[in-house]
Amino acid sequence: MRSSSRWYQPIAKELGRVWPEESTALKPAVLCQVELGLRLLERLQVDADPASGVAGADGIYTLLGGYPFATATGLASNPQQLAMIVNARHLLWRLRRRRTWLQRLAAYRALPERLRAYRVSPDLKTAYPGAATIVVDRLTRYDEALSKLPDFDRHALPLAPAGPNLFRDRRRPTSVNIPEQLRFPVMPGHDLSVIPRAAGRPLDISRDELHATAQWMENTERELGLPSGHWVKRLEDVHLETLNADGKSFQRSNILRLDRMLHLVGMVGAGKSTLMIMVAVWAARKGLRTTLVVGDVAEQLTLTTLFRNFGLSAAPVLGGTTRERHTGRLHRRLAARGSNSLLAHDHPGFDDLSTACVIDALRGLEAAEPLRYADAPCVSLRPVAPPKSPDGKSELPETYPVTDYLTSAPARDDTDEERIPAHGCPIWNQCARHSIDRDMVDALIWVANPASLLQSGVPYHLNEERLRRLELACLRSDIVFVDEADRVQMQLDAAFAPSATLVTRGPESWLDKLHTHKINELARQGRLPLSDEDVERWAKALDVVSSATNRIYAMLINDESLRNWADTDYFSAWTLQEKLMAEWFPEQHTDPSAPGDDKTDNDVYETADPLDPDENPADLPTPDTEPWAGRRREVIAIFDAFRDDPLGDHGPREPGTQTLIAGAHDLMHTLDASASRKRVRTMLDLLLTGAPILDDSLTQPGPKPGEADPDPVDIWGTEPWFERTALRLEFTLLLATLHHRLNRVTFLWPQVEAALHLDSTDNELARRPPLDYAPVVPEAPMGNVLGFQYLTDDPEPGKDDRRSGILRFFRCAGVGRELLLNLSALGSDPGNGRSGPHVVLMSGTSWAGTSTRAHILVPVKAILKPHDDALDAIRQTSFRTHFLYDGDRALTLSGASTETRPAVLRQMITRLGKSTATQSSPLDDELRQIGDDNRRRALLLVGSYREATIAADLLDDIPRWNRRVRVLAADDAELEATPFS
Repeated sequence: MRSSSRWYQPIAKELGRVWPEESTALKPAVLCQVELGLRLLERLQVDADPASGVAGADGIYTLLGGYPFATATGLASNPQQLAMIVNARHLLWRLRRRRTWLQRLAAYRALPERLRAYRVSPDLKTAYPGAATIVVDRLTRYDEALSKLPDFDRHALPLAPAGPNLFRDRRRPTSVNIPEQLRFPVMPGHDLSVIPRAAGRPLDISRDELHATAQWMENTERELGLPSGHWVKRLEDVHLETLNADGKSFQRSNILRLDRMLHLVGMVGAGKSTLMIMVAVWAARKGLRTTLVVGDVAEQLTLTTLFRNFGLSAAPVLGGTTRERHTGRLHRRLAARGSNSLLAHDHPGFDDLSTACVIDALRGLEAAEPLRYADAPCVSLRPVAPPKSPDGKSELPETYPVTDYLTSAPARDDTDEERIPAHGCPIWNQCARHSIDRDMVDALIWVANPASLLQSGVPYHLNEERLRRLELACLRSDIVFVDEADRVQMQLDAAFAPSATLVTRGPESWLDKLHTHKINELARQGRLPLSDEDVERWAKALDVVSSATNRIYAMLINDESLRNWADTDYFSAWTLQEKLMAEWFPEQHTDPSAPGDDKTDNDVYETADPLDPDENPADLPTPDTEPWAGRRREVIAIFDAFRDDPLGDHGPREPGTQTLIAGAHDLMHTLDASASRKRVRTMLDLLLTGAPILDDSLTQPGPKPGEADPDPVDIWGTEPWFERTALRLEFTLLLATLHHRLNRVTFLWPQVEAALHLDSTDNELARRPPLDYAPVVPEAPMGNVLGFQYLTDDPEPGKDDRRSGILRFFRCAGVGRELLLNLSALGSDPGNGRSGPHVVLMSGTSWAGTSTRAHILVPVKAILKPHDDALDAIRQTSFRTHFLYDGDRALTLSGASTETRPAVLRQMITRLGKSTATQSSPLDDELRQIGDDNRRRALLLVGSYREATIAADLLDDIPRWNRRVRVLAADDAELEATPFS
């Protein structure tokens, strides 16, 4: 992540020496941030009259959100101005919200004029440049900050010394004694200052060069005794067409030109993968680095092995958190091929997927069980004796110990152990587990998948700079190939805006399946996993989630007015809190267009390092505009503290918050609903103390002429109003509890995944995009929000008016596809004369203008067409619709409800595969039309692995197909000895 604070720290330090005591609530850092924004606008308005001021000061936040408003309005028209906006987004991205910017601009205007370099009009619309009297050269410093991208944040990781060191194993302290001979020297990391050789100039790759590469590949395979890849023939089958100069047609070409961004399309079998592999080999032989982004880890390992067989330096880019899962999948794939014994499993991929930890072997005989993969102390060793400084004195511990870059675990108790700064494992530079990280430094071919690039960080042991591997790939690569780019685009969209259906009708409900799985797994293992503290905490959190969901469902089903109040668009504990505050303590002068919670970025992004309090946009003090503003702030503080800890895990809170915590416990566990409602009413009376709607400070508007009298439930202070408000408060408390415990379930998931045999693919909500991307990914169009949706079912015929529904949870953190469309820009820095890599986006379905999900908004400039023989074969393909009937009614599987879908599938499979005495089955009829014995097979596609198993079972029960059916199983499925597995 690039530093957003280093640029202003010297200025803020100098201003701090003369900062007035009456302005201590506002930090000098805020002054610097506001003035940088005003300076940006001043630099963009090159033709503005200084006497007239800089117009649009109240709209500077629009330049920081990632949308091209400046270009559309003509404010930025040249590369230098566009580069300044990009740089400002890195420095000021936390001010990209309207309310945040206006709040800080108003606070800046209230500062003494002697501190400011600008005068701001009372309406905040115009800023007038002045002469700074303190830190007089700060405008020059602002210009320098806007001229280039900020450097990356740096955090050095010291290596642990020889001798005893502490770390945690299953959350319990343990120790290891590291011998001096295992303290290996530090190896060089990635040199981020080196500009790739092909940067800034187009690359023309001729067919002759690729033909020579293909010939070299075949010769190498022949010399090494490897099976031939037939590369020359495969290249001959690839036909390239490029866009003509008129931009209207394509023509055959023997030159592939790479110039920043190339969108290349080609149908299945056109040779996209062949071209990608050959260009990577061609580039590596010329000393150019290529990054290939492919679909999954299995393909990564296959391609890496292929390149290494040619003697080329290649490394897979793999994440650390899923290593165990992928190792298990590789074992399963080998077992499916007939290698039943683990000892017989031999695959080069196991070297790259190593889970070994030398520290585990050094713990001695006192270790009762092997060290868990997640507990390896790669960056969390703490020396028993703190290291000495050169003068022999003990060094003071750091204020903030280094934390794991890939997780955001809550801080532990401040024990003596935790006060010792975390150190890195000194064996890391020879550790088998991290061999691919070391290989990447010098490898000329990186083979990655979208998740490993997006989420994984560069290890602390290699670089002090804090950056993600996606940034690293764009900085160090000459060429980046993205295979199946439309699918990658959808994955990035989902990564920045994940959603999950928590509860729905039928057996596919996520929460119900998870709760059932937990019960079955604990029962199967005699509840032994509960001896692990993480498993016990996870199980408790899931129990609370289930209980809170049931209470929320009961309330939503029984009360239509509550459903309408919660809002069908989305709702969260925070939005419901805001609705309560708006009714109880109205802000009469609030701009209704101002966006919501400033804390959302911290909720939707993952961050490991503590945020700088000087730049973290907490609310600034504002003048009271109503007599009850002080009481409103008190009640908001009570709610905010409750939402952070709704069940009181972190000890007693102040009395108001503690009352809400007790109310949440009451609602979760009390069986007497009427008594619980009375206690909620008592809480409500406490919160409404000082509310202007009840003490006659405000008068409720009456009906307009001709309108009916209001319903008593809508009149402040009536008993029906109190009952409805108590119900809303109860709902808000339950939702806050559900949200908090749902976060705990997803956070603890990796720690309990192995013990409870959970499927990691069901935990998409736990993966928040790293905060590193906040300055480069535009905000979601509706703003970065998170919340729940309750989608009401249609009423069922013949039943009462009660309706169930679907409960969904979502999190919007930005427009993820912009990362894909700006990969080349991600590695560039115009201020330093650095250009990004050449990017090739490849797909067969990304040129789809009517598809909002798959269409890539980059003009297609190249098309790959398959050989004429392949086209002739495709022309012989026939498509037709064949209906299967149940009497006079055509069977329909798509759109069938979850209750009827299995039955419909069974009917269809039976009619498809079963012959009668007078007529053969449709499946037999289809197979007889295939003349080639080697291709006489039928492929049946269904909606899920579960349905595939159902279909295979049914066909296998039919004598005609018995023991002639094979079913495709998930990599994580436990293989059983069935006739069709």
